[in-house]
This record gives sequence, structure tokens and C-alpha cells, in this order.
Amino acid sequence: MRRTTALKILAYGYLFLLAGVLLTPQGRRDLREFLGAGILIGFFLAVAWFRDRPRAAAMEAEARKLGLRYSEKDAFEMLEEPFLLFRRTRRSYGDVDNVLFGTWHGFEVRVFDYEYMISENNWRRLSGAAIAIPGGWPTLAVRPETLVTAAGDQLALPGIEFESEMFNRAFDVRSDDPEFASALIDARMMEWLLDHAPRPGFEISGRWILGYRDQVQPWQVDSVLSMLESFVDRIPRAVRSLYPEALPPRPDAYR
Repeated sequence: MRRTTALKILAYGYLFLLAGVLLTPQGRRDLREFLGAGILIGFFLAVAWFRDRPRAAAMEAEARKLGLRYSEKDAFEMLEEPFLLFRRTRRSYGDVDNVLFGTWHGFEVRVFDYEYMISENNWRRLSGAAIAIPGGWPTLAVRPETLVTAAGDQLALPGIEFESEMFNRAFDVRSDDPEFASALIDARMMEWLLDHAPRPGFEISGRWILGYRDQVQPWQVDSVLSMLESFVDRIPRAVRSLYPEALPPRPDAYR
């Protein structure tokens, strides 16, 4: 659960408890202690709000600059999309916010901040972008080894091994169609993926191609979109031949 969300739940719980306290004589005698706790909770809520607000304002400004719309919260319920990135976190341990959406370079896109809990008091923040495709492609996940999670998560899709040991050490690739994965991750794609630091991750699921990396500053959001666009443009021509039923946008850009 996101820290600001947890604080809000704590505040609502406090108000509920305070209402119960006021209904009992003993509770009224202890009112001073409850009010003190309320002041402390209010302080932490204010700190959380002032911490998050500058980024939200900057992301909204960047949306205008890119010709996109902005939503501070996840109006699209993106955590419900069946990406491996979201599989273990969902709404209990992760949160999507600062969503930019609309049309960019001819693509239907969504850009977002994603934060999830690794362990108590240890959170990871990512910047993600998704491009809409017609749909119908096999499911694929190309994840940097730093983001590979528990064995149960890995078993959700079969793992794919490649001839390059360097690439196998750097990325975990999973797909329900090994032929599709091998066609898409060719030598040129491997070289391009290995050239990135920090390592990005990509997924194809349903009607979306997802790309993500460590969180960037609001004025660098276009770099996340450009990274995903470059991934799409590097999908080999062989993929078009094997899976013509669901061509991604701009097929002329594919090799």
C-alpha cells in the first residue's frame, strides 16, 4: 500500500475511533490524548501532500507541453492490466498516479508513475509508458534481472533462453509463445536493450506494449515515450510475417 494512502486510511480510522471515544464517559476524559494523536497524523499527512504535490504539478505542466491530458490518479485502472510488472503488487502494495494520456507521434499513449513496496520502508519508483496496438499478439515480458520477482511470478509464463549469455544474465524473457519471443528479440534488439543504463523493461499484453525504467524527472517524461517508441520501431520484420493478424501501428517503420 502506498505511504500516502496508508496515512489517509490511518486518518479515517482515527476519526472513526474518535467518534466512538466521544460517546463514552471514559473516552471523553482521554480526549486530550486522542487530539494529540490527531495532530501527529495531520502533520504526516501534510508532509506527504507537500512531498507529492510539486511532482504532480510538474507532470501536469509536462502533459500540456506534450499535447497530452493529465490525471493525478489512475483513472484507467492500469493496475488491473495483466502485466507481470503489476502482478504481485496490484492495489495492496503498489500505486499508479500522475497519468498522462492522449495521442503522441500518432500513437495512443499513457504515461505514468508507478510505485510499489519491495519490503517494509523500502519502495521502488518507476516511470512507465504504454502504446496501444490492435491486439492479438502473444504475451511477452522482457524484464531486467533487478526486477525479477518470486518463483511463482516467474512461472506465470515460460522462460525463454537465448544464445547470448550476456543477454540472459541481464534480462529475464518470458512468453506464452517461444517462437514469437525469438522472432522479436533478435540480435539487433538484444544489442539495443543491453546498451541502456539503467536497464528498461518491456511487456506486450492484450492491446498494449508497455515500457518502463527507473523513475525520471517530470521534464524527462518524453524520454520514456521515446524509449518505448524506439522499442516498437525495432521490432523485426519477421514478426510481421509470423503474426500478420495484429500489426502494430506504423508498420512502415519496421525492419
